Amino acid sequence: MYPFSVIDPGTLMLTAVGVFLVTGLFMSLAHRIRHERAYAWLAAGNLAFALGWSLALAENVIGVSWVTVPLSNIFLLLLPVMLICASLAFLRLPGIGLALIVASPIVLTLYFVLAETMRHAIIPGALTSSLNGAMYLGTAWIFSRYCYPRGSVAQTIIGANMLIGAVFIARTGVLLLASVAPNRVPPVFLEQLVYAALLVNLVCALAQALCFPLLDFMRAETEHSRVSRRLSNLADRDALTGSYNRRAFTVRLEVELQFHKPNRLPLSVILLDIDHLTAINDSYGRGAGDAALVALAEIVESCSRGNDTFARFGDDEFALLLPETAIGQASATAESIRAAVAHLDRGGQPDIAVPMTCSAGVATLSHRVDTQATLLANADLALCEAKRSGGDSVYPPPSAGEPPQGAEPSDADDSDHGGSDLSLAAALLDPTGNGED
Repeated sequence: MYPFSVIDPGTLMLTAVGVFLVTGLFMSLAHRIRHERAYAWLAAGNLAFALGWSLALAENVIGVSWVTVPLSNIFLLLLPVMLICASLAFLRLPGIGLALIVASPIVLTLYFVLAETMRHAIIPGALTSSLNGAMYLGTAWIFSRYCYPRGSVAQTIIGANMLIGAVFIARTGVLLLASVAPNRVPPVFLEQLVYAALLVNLVCALAQALCFPLLDFMRAETEHSRVSRRLSNLADRDALTGSYNRRAFTVRLEVELQFHKPNRLPLSVILLDIDHLTAINDSYGRGAGDAALVALAEIVESCSRGNDTFARFGDDEFALLLPETAIGQASATAESIRAAVAHLDRGGQPDIAVPMTCSAGVATLSHRVDTQATLLANADLALCEAKRSGGDSVYPPPSAGEPPQGAEPSDADDSDHGGSDLSLAAALLDPTGNGED
């Protein structure tokens, strides 16, 4: 009785032929779909393995011959050879040509040796088992050395190859022992060992062959996620400055409004504009204007906090969203940005041809300025007021932005820009004059 068996060896060999034939065809189909070279090597290896066992089964019909022993063992040996090539191709490693150059004379020599010793009871099995074991262990080493990250699927491939390699090496040792001391190894045990090796080879080779598509799927999913993140980043970022664009800013502003309004928390927006950027472009070229925009973006990034959101809002306009920030602190931040721009060291910015200044308008959330439209409109009005005074200024200035002692936050916020600013904002948002008071 053979270990682990409910079927005889001939039926098991027929099962192996069918299983590896189907697996080889599946790998061929996967290669056509995915255009992954590893699948082509796996398809060749599995089909060669199925052919090898078919020729071995022919021994029951035509007896021992050059077809049933040397040729069948060569085809069986091609599976671990193709497995090494598939591993190198899948892991994007060089060396497939070298592996084939090394394997070709070994396989050719093995064929002639087996042709001369095919009727020997020990030599054919010992030679093929040692070579199979070494090549399966080589595949395990390649994956353990170069596969990263080494998840459960990669570990399955490593473990399966190590198990198959260990079984073949163990069979080689037993066969060598039988050749030296034949009385110590009964023939029945050798038959059982062949059956066990075939069973382990069948299960483990099939398991690892199916692991390759799983690894391919996981890698494709990882690449797809990376590309999606990159595309999302490109969709949300300004190509020149690397800051967020207007779409991303408005989305973030709406999220912050939904959080700050019900919790009665301060929320401020700063709109910044480079003074006379059109004149810079006209006089010194767009390269100088682009350098000025990049320099302003770098300064704002250095002056903002980690939870602030900075974006290029227009051609020469930037916006900075400051969560949980009252008007006074926001005006102070805008002033620090303005001062940094005015004192920019042009020695470190050789592309900036002229002194550069900027203006900033600040608006904050209140019970009347509680939507994205009104908040941005108030910030834009404040920016216009800053530029109207000649530029290089912040409106409201930091001192004017501080709420009076003891005032309610909403009252202080409403008084920051004055009634005329709010009236103008309302007129801009509702030109018909039919809005509610």
